[in-house]
Amino acid sequence: MAHPCIDSLLSVIDTLRLKEGDRLPSERSLAEQLSVSRNTVRETLISLAAAGHIEIRGRSGCYLRTASTITWESLRKNGSPTAALEALGFMAPQLAACAAERCTPETAQALQDLTARLGRALVHRDGTLAAQIFLYFINILVELTSNPYIALLLRELDGNDRLRTTLGQLDQPRIDVFFPIHVGLLQAIKEHDRERARALAINYLDAFSDLLGFASKASPGARSKSQ
Repeated sequence: MAHPCIDSLLSVIDTLRLKEGDRLPSERSLAEQLSVSRNTVRETLISLAAAGHIEIRGRSGCYLRTASTITWESLRKNGSPTAALEALGFMAPQLAACAAERCTPETAQALQDLTARLGRALVHRDGTLAAQIFLYFINILVELTSNPYIALLLRELDGNDRLRTTLGQLDQPRIDVFFPIHVGLLQAIKEHDRERARALAINYLDAFSDLLGFASKASPGARSKSQ
């Protein structure tokens, strides 16, 4: 848990307009400015060091590190769609396995309806609509986990501006690779086949990334052989 003095100390650092590599004031000076004990300052500095905000150099003192500029807001605006899909891909096998285990007839019907819509979007080679329907499909799998952290991550991935605005007309050979994997995944989930769902999901996000024209690590040929 974050130390209660962290926000106050960060405010002091901000007021001093320190740059990366600058030395922080001494513990005694910080304690006086914050009206707390030196032990409290020391504990807070250790917490900041653990979070990567500062570097403690033994008897030399504490030095400022550049705060990370990676935020959810910056990722929504400038984040790489490839990285967003890769992040989701790390979870895809477990999501698919969980969905296969917990899928209800109602959920299966919803997934089937979305697959039909996805198929129509692919016929028209509409990348923007295909991406939207794909995320709806994934969202149903996420809902089956009942895990709010995964739901939040998906919401942030769905908010990636570049994923929605950089799509053009889809390439037919890539459609021919992706859609059979998608249909196979749907069938595995409907049949409660955890292991097949997990196996198909390993390549599912790579195939989708390729479909949208983003770089991926596996070739279509490699994926098709794994089906």
